[in-house]
Amino acid sequence: MSRHLSRVLDDIGVIQDMTDLRRHIHLLYDTLWTIGGKLQGGNESQYIVGSQSEGTTTVGMDSDTDNFVILNNHLVVFDWAEWDKDKIILLAIKDNTTPPQLCYLQRLRHDLPLKMDQPVNPTDEVDEEGRVLVSNKWMEDILWEDGKHIGPMISHGPSRSFSDKVDLVFAFPCASMPEECEFLFSRPRPGHFPKPETLERARRCPTFLVPQGHPFSEHKHLQWRISTSLWERFLVFDFTAEQQHVYVLLKMIRKTFIKPVVGDNLSTFHMKTAVMFTIESCQPDIWRRDNIIACAVNCLNTLLRWIRMGKCPHFTTGSVNLFDGKLDKRMLFKLQDVITQIKSHNMWCIYQIQMDMLGFHLLPDIRILDDRRHSNQLKILRGILFWIPHNVSVIMSKLMSASRQQDIYEAVHGIIGQLQHLHSIHNSGSSLEREAASLLLPHVYGTLASILASCYITRQLPVPQFVINLYQLSFTSDLMSTKLKYASMLYCSGQCAAAAQVLTHCEGLLGPDVHHYCTCDGRPLTWKNQSDAHLEAGLDGNMIELLKSHSSLCVRFSIHERCCVPEHLQYEMFRTMTHEDQQLRHVNNEWMDLVMIDCVPFLYYLQYLVYRQLGQPARKMSALQKLEDYAGQPGGILGHVDTAFHVLAHCCELENEPNDAFGLYQQSVLYFPRNNIANWHLARLLQ
Repeated sequence: MSRHLSRVLDDIGVIQDMTDLRRHIHLLYDTLWTIGGKLQGGNESQYIVGSQSEGTTTVGMDSDTDNFVILNNHLVVFDWAEWDKDKIILLAIKDNTTPPQLCYLQRLRHDLPLKMDQPVNPTDEVDEEGRVLVSNKWMEDILWEDGKHIGPMISHGPSRSFSDKVDLVFAFPCASMPEECEFLFSRPRPGHFPKPETLERARRCPTFLVPQGHPFSEHKHLQWRISTSLWERFLVFDFTAEQQHVYVLLKMIRKTFIKPVVGDNLSTFHMKTAVMFTIESCQPDIWRRDNIIACAVNCLNTLLRWIRMGKCPHFTTGSVNLFDGKLDKRMLFKLQDVITQIKSHNMWCIYQIQMDMLGFHLLPDIRILDDRRHSNQLKILRGILFWIPHNVSVIMSKLMSASRQQDIYEAVHGIIGQLQHLHSIHNSGSSLEREAASLLLPHVYGTLASILASCYITRQLPVPQFVINLYQLSFTSDLMSTKLKYASMLYCSGQCAAAAQVLTHCEGLLGPDVHHYCTCDGRPLTWKNQSDAHLEAGLDGNMIELLKSHSSLCVRFSIHERCCVPEHLQYEMFRTMTHEDQQLRHVNNEWMDLVMIDCVPFLYYLQYLVYRQLGQPARKMSALQKLEDYAGQPGGILGHVDTAFHVLAHCCELENEPNDAFGLYQQSVLYFPRNNIANWHLARLLQ
């Protein structure tokens, strides 16, 4: 039964190759996000923690994503000697009534190591001793924009987010390790788990304070909880494949049999803690594929012992009861009965697990199809591959939009600084940092090349060779977007024959293994419809090669690149025209200040313009037909639907078909009534 269960878990994706791929993609996402923030002048770090980055989830489990955002301009100190004039200093204080793992945060002055005597934020409170204490409600202020919430707020513990699929936790870093966390390193243990190198890695890793108080405390809004989430991630990375199987099985059991009884009061974290203590206390040789069921029973016995005691210890932090505030005596009695039932009859209840059709595929008469494992791997990739192109796109949109407020010299100087920073990371960073820098460098080179080319075109000067060299450095950004920017520059500078050659090359790159990623908020996202051929290309986990050879991102131009953009497309930078438009823009809509168009319609649009200029009517009409086919494809189009309609409408105008153009602009407005330059085009045609 254990061997068969292990095979089924392998088939649904709980296999080392897929676990490693999940971990790599999420760790790379963290690194990209942090580097991108620094390029924008920010001082934040992000970590995806929990099941997604651990690789301890399945498609059927439908786990959420836990985002940990670290505000590095703040620093929590446990001693006055740790005060730092370059940070916003918060002193952690406790008294005899403070629950374990919790503390209060007192504001200190930034110029001298003295206490603050006046509140800084409206949510700050002054206690009886005159100390200014930071409320954990302060974190919610980050999620406000222009006096209103960015969206409806969802609260899960310390998380404040706008989606039940994403937990967003803002945290403060600690200057040193909290005393309670010495528990992980000081208590006696057999020594096989965690590994010594893992413990050393954890010791060097920061701890954080997150905005969560004790649920029964009258001062819970002022309390902050110690978090060792990064330690816990390292510990799960230490799990063997068999231990991973046991943990995923227990998560399925919790969701199927325990959650209906006690809800999330017994959480995945309780299960993780039980697995860790069981691994620590049991001999390593019991964790075998033919012993998975017995190991799961051992973990349930550990949990059952804690339930009878009414106390669940924390693996990394001393004096903590993880049942406190979660499970009362009545719930503990219920839980004891449920787990006892689960253990009975050698855990035959797992045949009732419907998640990922686990129970069905455990039946003795069911034959697993040879391609089941492979098809599940593609399903997993469909859900995680988009994270990397998404992050690259968001970073570039933010960087390019920010330059809108700068003059051309400031913009160029800023980009050169970004390139220097990325090269420094690429030369001396960790392997993940070097990979992240490699993903961003070509895009930044492409932006610089296009800005400089625009300057030369403005002055009616030929674009020099060093700018062409910069374009060539950008061609590894992805399959096509920067090549199309180069072709657009050639067209705008009058080099139509050269532009036609580049466009022919780009069209030859299209194929079933190529996917276009549009991740712009407010536009139909394209990450769920990747072809199997594209997903196959991502199985080896080489993100640089996947983007370079099998993916294209949106083509984007900033205000400083406008002379490298066909004139009709330049209007897209001014889609926000009215106060109502501005009010309806989301905080993550920086891309709306740019020209944004998907690669395929831009390819056909440029071909139409180039062949029209070259006097080649047959090729021109062929390009127009391809653009019409793209806009009218069954099921509609994804990504920048409005811009695709706009370039097709412009072609209709050039073909002296104003009624067709008018209809296309109207169709665009039906999709997006606000922040749409089609409203201006309609008014223009009515004149």
